[in-house]
Amino acid sequence: MNAIPYIIITIVLFFLYQCECKKIRCGISISSARRISFVVLLLFIGCRGHIYSDFISYYPFYKKLPDIFNITKYTFTDILFEPGFIVYSSIIKTIIPDYFGWIFISTLIDLLVFNFVFKRYTSSRILPLIFFMAFNGLLIEFNLYRNIKAIDLFLLSLPYLEKRKLLPYMLLNILGMTFHSSSIVYIPLYFVLHKEIPKTIKWGGIIVANAIFLLKISVINDFVNSLSIFQAISFMDKLTGRVGNNEAAQAISLGYIERTFSIITFTLLYNKLVQQHKSNIIFYNCFWLYYTSFLFFYEIQVLVERIPTLFMFSYWILYPKIIIDLHFRERQIIYITSFLFVFLKIYAANISPAAKYENILWDTDNYEERKQIQLQIFEQSK
Repeated sequence: MNAIPYIIITIVLFFLYQCECKKIRCGISISSARRISFVVLLLFIGCRGHIYSDFISYYPFYKKLPDIFNITKYTFTDILFEPGFIVYSSIIKTIIPDYFGWIFISTLIDLLVFNFVFKRYTSSRILPLIFFMAFNGLLIEFNLYRNIKAIDLFLLSLPYLEKRKLLPYMLLNILGMTFHSSSIVYIPLYFVLHKEIPKTIKWGGIIVANAIFLLKISVINDFVNSLSIFQAISFMDKLTGRVGNNEAAQAISLGYIERTFSIITFTLLYNKLVQQHKSNIIFYNCFWLYYTSFLFFYEIQVLVERIPTLFMFSYWILYPKIIIDLHFRERQIIYITSFLFVFLKIYAANISPAAKYENILWDTDNYEERKQIQLQIFEQSK
């Protein structure tokens, strides 16, 4: 079964989390448990082979990319990626010409950013990694090479958002736009993301988004599809081989149930979260945007794949805060239910042949073979 390696890594992380919070006596210190979890994920993600779909475009991109000393203005016109991503990748290629070395360094950077954020905002360094595994962290790492760097820069800008320092916040997210243009969404959020959403808007937005989704009300489909920018993005997705079903356009699914359970849980516990720390306002707002945008844009796959992803990290922060830091009567129920969703999501997301795990430490580079598998999946999805 393709999902087994992902489940095993999650179980390993769960064991290390038990060591971290001293729930079991395993002879592993808190700091050692955290270091081991970091290394385990670095090797699992950073040494991966060709998994999911976007390697189809990024593998040849890196192969033909010149090093930083040979990059020219024509490089930016020939390659259909943002300039910041091209320069970043070219710098790494100057040091490490191998594609898999690029993947390893990129993963290391991502995990270091996550560790910085988890250290600042959560009591555990390991529990957020478990929710990262389940809630699209792997999808972002394996498929969204440019998006993840834009998300990294936004995460690094969060302290400046809290302290209301406009210039460094804007500089980091403008830099993020040079990695992926979708991060332009972060720019105006400086002015609202730190503010509490009124209760009527919180619940009203959830209800309206569900009504649009469940009743399949067409709100913005014709308008968005008429915009050239989204036509171009859709073309790029086809060109680079990105495939996948538009889950948001489907009937009620495991994902819908889990997301709705999560938003209701976070909203009901909102006051406790804010009392625990003011920064939780930001993370709740991000999750609210994630949830409502996912349902609101259900009919437009390109938006469902781009906009909610920008706020996916809120899962990784909010659940650990609830499980570790908050005290309430239903805490045990939330704990059990959330971990049930974790393993169900990991299984459901990785049963496809495209998710078959490979690692360069023991597997060979079989780009053409994996590409053909992915293209077959693409043809079957039409």
